[in-house]
Amino acid sequence: MVLPMKMCAISKNISAFGLGLLSTALFCTAPLQAQKCTASPVPVKLGETLRITCPAEFSSAKLEERSAKLYLQPDGKRFGLLPISVKDRPGTFSLLVSRDDGAPQNLLVVIRRTIFPSQNVKLAPEIEGLRSTPEEIALLTTFRETISETRSWADPLAPPVPGCMTSPFGVKRLHNGKPTGEYHGGVDQRTPEGEAIRAVAAGTITFAKQFNVLGNAAGIDHGQGLESMYLHMSRLVVAPGAAVQRGDILGYAGATGRSTGPHLHWVLYVNGVNVNPAQWVKLQPCSGAAKKR
Repeated sequence: MVLPMKMCAISKNISAFGLGLLSTALFCTAPLQAQKCTASPVPVKLGETLRITCPAEFSSAKLEERSAKLYLQPDGKRFGLLPISVKDRPGTFSLLVSRDDGAPQNLLVVIRRTIFPSQNVKLAPEIEGLRSTPEEIALLTTFRETISETRSWADPLAPPVPGCMTSPFGVKRLHNGKPTGEYHGGVDQRTPEGEAIRAVAAGTITFAKQFNVLGNAAGIDHGQGLESMYLHMSRLVVAPGAAVQRGDILGYAGATGRSTGPHLHWVLYVNGVNVNPAQWVKLQPCSGAAKKR
């Protein structure tokens, strides 16, 4: 802040007329305003993503114990995504935005209380008994924790299928009437057997394989903290390492893994945390589907 104050003082000395004074006001305030970071949406709901935009000198943001890197964008600004978990507590918090050289900036973030409904899923014993192997768990953990520097995605994301949403993000899951202690980490969309499953955004295929619980599944790294995953497909048509564009076919809908019938379960991760896809794409709930508020 020292430099803008000196610039104002010099400008005042050379501003003798009204027009000069007006130029002074514009000249003095613009550099100060340019230093501000912004975070949206405000307030933010549980399961949503904060989008943080800052001048180039800022490098990271931290909310409680969760941090996010801010990446330099083509427009010269820094931008980053910070997830708000379903398990976070509501309230008003300080978002600390840091820079490499200079004082950090604090932004107030209000996390709204969000009520998620419960949903019972009836599973046959052989389906309910499916479990992930240690190797599968390790692969998925690496997928969530690996963040690439290059951004491939752009707004808006595209729905992977046109079907309505049968189960929204965040619902508390019961299996055969018994609480599982888990929440629905993605969304389910009504999808007939064999319908094409498409990438929500450009990126690189990280994995495409069969899992015990997930069935035939594919994961995409979209860059700078955004990832997507698509489950229960009948057939995969992509391979790890392949580059895909928004709308490219990944496979075809099915009911493999822990599934009661053909549908698409898909997930968005932001910096390794499940977030609500409905914030990123417009999804129409099916009649009678569980709703949150």
